[in-house]
Amino acid sequence: MGKRLIIQLPSHPMFMLLFIFLALTPLIWLYFIPRALALAFQPLGLSLSVGYAIALTMVLLSMMFSVVNIAVMEIPRQVTMPEMEIEYVSIFGIPYPIPRIRLVSSKTIIAVNVGGAVIPLVISILILVLMSMNFKALPALLVALTVTVLVALISYAFSRVVPGVGIVVPALIPPLAATISSIALSSLAGIMDLAPAIAYAGAVIGTLIGADIVNLVKHFDKLQSPLVSIGGAGTFDGIYLSGIMALFLVFLFT
Repeated sequence: MGKRLIIQLPSHPMFMLLFIFLALTPLIWLYFIPRALALAFQPLGLSLSVGYAIALTMVLLSMMFSVVNIAVMEIPRQVTMPEMEIEYVSIFGIPYPIPRIRLVSSKTIIAVNVGGAVIPLVISILILVLMSMNFKALPALLVALTVTVLVALISYAFSRVVPGVGIVVPALIPPLAATISSIALSSLAGIMDLAPAIAYAGAVIGTLIGADIVNLVKHFDKLQSPLVSIGGAGTFDGIYLSGIMALFLVFLFT
């Protein structure tokens, strides 16, 4: 495959307005979200200052690379499409254009969005690694696994494949599922201090698996899109927002 990086800006006016609005609210991105992540890191053994520095770096990188997609696979389709091309034939040194129609096989590029999928996944893996080093590792990891499975199942149940658009899921469903399940299960396991971190990781990984990967495998033929970007194409996708919203909801309800 030739082109590995695909830069795609928001094309719909609503997405463009949202992107501009988010860029103009530095208080949210530079303080509230990093602080919430830092507070989630704290019970895992990181100090508030170290957690804030890591979280701020991740948030800024997510914003910067939300328009960058990494192409990971190129899948040819059975459908062929007519394409007009112009050939030039030189007669006595004068080029004459000759239009020709040729059939071109269509293809779909599977890509992963850096800001919307890769970076949230890195944060989630960091949370799970720190969790495994915690003295409450076994119950915490079991709760995190259960939350992830529940979010994946619920995300898949509520997701829809829209031809030419991609995979869509109601924005509040995954974070609500992660919030309710993480609070309930963490309370039963006696690890309520880890509920925010579990909710974030469960929301990100669960949405990634249930909404994107499973639908991509099962319903690929229905997508009918030249580019399928896991994690969004030019704007933040449900994976990124699910983690952030779950994090805030847990802090709100606990």
